[in-house]
Amino acid sequence: MRLEISHRILVMGPDLEKSAAHALRFLDRTPLVQYDTVRVITAESCSGLDNRFRPWLEEGIGENRKVLAKLLADLRAAGTRDFQDLVHLPQGFQSKIIHTIAHLLDGFFGIDSAFYSLAEDSHWLSDTTRSQIEESPEEFWLIKVVATLEALEHGSVSALRSFEK
Repeated sequence: MRLEISHRILVMGPDLEKSAAHALRFLDRTPLVQYDTVRVITAESCSGLDNRFRPWLEEGIGENRKVLAKLLADLRAAGTRDFQDLVHLPQGFQSKIIHTIAHLLDGFFGIDSAFYSLAEDSHWLSDTTRSQIEESPEEFWLIKVVATLEALEHGSVSALRSFEK
């Protein structure tokens, strides 16, 4: 089984080549996800000067919000209604969802990260970074990567997200 995952990574750098290398170095070194292959899609990577930059940036952040909303819906569907329910939450499916939600909110990169800012180690974009992009758009690059996971069986892939049904 082969699984391809796309990410848009925000990087500060002088040009596409160095920014792409920074994104690849990050993906190579992160202990949270180990991909078999990663390639940069240069045709879908650009600096803050490019007209595609902002729409792609907002699309990536929007995708992260959709993932978060789905995880919250899954948690509600599994019976968690409010914070008090967390006190008695059994280890298992629901706690794994909470764990992934915490990763998204806390800035831990994972296979569900549609957009990730290396500038802030975050799945979101602060007002400060938005202002920096406005002031120096040539210093910010949105790098599109496609990563591949090769697995001999479905269980190998689902182990990446062990709460997966």
